[in-house]
Amino acid sequence: MRMVRATVFFSSSSSTMRILLLILLLFSMPTLAQRDSSVWLRVVDIQSRRFDFSDASMSAQTIDTSTLSKLNATTLADRLHRESALFVKSYGSGSLSTISIRGTGAAHSAVLWNGISLNSPMLGLYDFTLLPMFLLDDVKVQAGGNGPLVGSGGVGGAIFMDANLDFRKRMQVKLFSTFGSFGQMQNGVAIEGSNGKLISKTKFYNQISKNDFEFKNPEGLRKTQSHADVNQVGITQDLSYGTESNHVDVHGWFLMNEREIPALSLAQSSAQTQDDNSFRLAMNWSVIKQKWFWNVRGGFNQEEILYVDPAARLNEFSRAINFQSDWELGYVITHQLKMMTQIAWYDGQAKAPSYEKQVDQQQISLGAKLIWEGRKLYVNGAIRQGYFDGKVIPFLPALSMRYQFLTSLSARADISRVYRVPTLNDRFWVPGGNKNLIPEKGFSSSCGIVWNQNINNISFGISAGIFFAQLNEAIVWLPGANGIYSAQNIHELENKGFEGGVSVKYQVKSWSFSGNVNTNFVSSVITASDPSYVSAIGKQLIYTPELQYRSQWSIAYKNLELRYHHNYTGYRYTTVDHSHFLDPFALAEIHLAWTDKIKATQFALSAGIKNLYNENYQAIAWRPMPGRSFHTGVLFTFGK
Repeated sequence: MRMVRATVFFSSSSSTMRILLLILLLFSMPTLAQRDSSVWLRVVDIQSRRFDFSDASMSAQTIDTSTLSKLNATTLADRLHRESALFVKSYGSGSLSTISIRGTGAAHSAVLWNGISLNSPMLGLYDFTLLPMFLLDDVKVQAGGNGPLVGSGGVGGAIFMDANLDFRKRMQVKLFSTFGSFGQMQNGVAIEGSNGKLISKTKFYNQISKNDFEFKNPEGLRKTQSHADVNQVGITQDLSYGTESNHVDVHGWFLMNEREIPALSLAQSSAQTQDDNSFRLAMNWSVIKQKWFWNVRGGFNQEEILYVDPAARLNEFSRAINFQSDWELGYVITHQLKMMTQIAWYDGQAKAPSYEKQVDQQQISLGAKLIWEGRKLYVNGAIRQGYFDGKVIPFLPALSMRYQFLTSLSARADISRVYRVPTLNDRFWVPGGNKNLIPEKGFSSSCGIVWNQNINNISFGISAGIFFAQLNEAIVWLPGANGIYSAQNIHELENKGFEGGVSVKYQVKSWSFSGNVNTNFVSSVITASDPSYVSAIGKQLIYTPELQYRSQWSIAYKNLELRYHHNYTGYRYTTVDHSHFLDPFALAEIHLAWTDKIKATQFALSAGIKNLYNENYQAIAWRPMPGRSFHTGVLFTFGK
């Protein structure tokens, strides 16, 4: 079965989008010179009041996007693998990277940028190699399904990426550059200005890499990876105008990624290439009155793919685009009780060689949320009713709560129905697409406790939780009597497991120390399916590790900091009957950073070693991964 790969170039039909981006960039220039005499007021956190992922009782992790993190990680895939509890399935340095949250599939995680879905309407997933850390501001990982709030695809969890715009008057310029082993180089420029009412943030980014590292193939022979070059260029533009209680935001992002696809570890050579270009735009109007508040959002995301394989005589181009809009209205009933409603519309379209024509599918939904926030008890209840191409999606309720037993001890719990609509490939791919597919549906639940304690200069933290989820009518491609694969609603899946962590911080005078260890155990199995899958029933899903742990330790003296990261990934089976598997692997990184300033100029210097112990491992079978590598970087910040 052939599937469209993630590669893109902009055709002549995309000239309009380039013009739109140019307008955004030019529009940002006047903001740097404007002045305003009004008194600046404290920024109001509108995000926490919107109909989105902001649920204080859900398990969530904020990813570090600070200056040092941008120097030490190239993409969001790198940082998620290093620090989060989810599993990053990487096909190699610079190649496709997808995620799995709590044992679910790559298409079971919602990926949103400023409220706009980035999940491909063709495949249902997103390549996290296409998310440079330098272009990101705020990143949050929510574990657990929350169907009424997330919508389609949020079965295992969600990744939420948002621009961070500051209303304070200021002008700031950042220059960023890193160099590393295997021909890796990154450069970036960020320009941010505000006059108190109008904010502009512009970022330019470029990455190149040869990825010509040595590796040992399964036969024990040393080889040097070739035909693995990556060239990535990205531009983002964020604009905001208004006040804390009434403002309009516009966000634009253009990304061009060219990569060569290296051969498998046992193959001699490869000539495959893949180009990924994307353009996305998000617009948002937020208003807060005394008791009312509303938010109107709209935007689109376009991905174009060009895959070339001279050996197979393939030159395939595809284009996918999704349009999205929603309207949210909220009312503060009492100081403790808030209500929100939402109307949302989504349209996914695509054109590909394996479609008979350009195809599309639409979703529309109505939702409501009620929040009670007392002194000790927080309760969040939500409902959602959706329609998929005119067909009713099962009614989705959700309930989550948190209770503060003591100042240092709290407990949480959540349960929700979840769903995922079929992708365009599932329905319209020729041959094998099935237009009669119905949405996958099930439920997700979890509970846990958090304990935090401060004793003198020492802070301790312990968290522990369990989760359980089921998904019915799961879509899988099965071979028919004629040998042609087709999509069918066959699988019933069950995910359960444990997750927990321990953290400690200590500070005395100019010294500080911190450390944390997070672990998770996941059982993800097929409980019922087609007779052809009988050998897989009750067994762990392929490429789903049962055990993982992540740890990070740091020691700092004044402006000098040393960080050590260590993570472990357990066995992953590569066949449904568990006859083949990949060995566990442990990776370590060490980074030394120095931050200081000279007058109004701040700077950060960083150097580090990745894969410190030169581990020979594979995340995906037959895809070699780099050994020990070195990198160094610098970031200058000019202005206040």
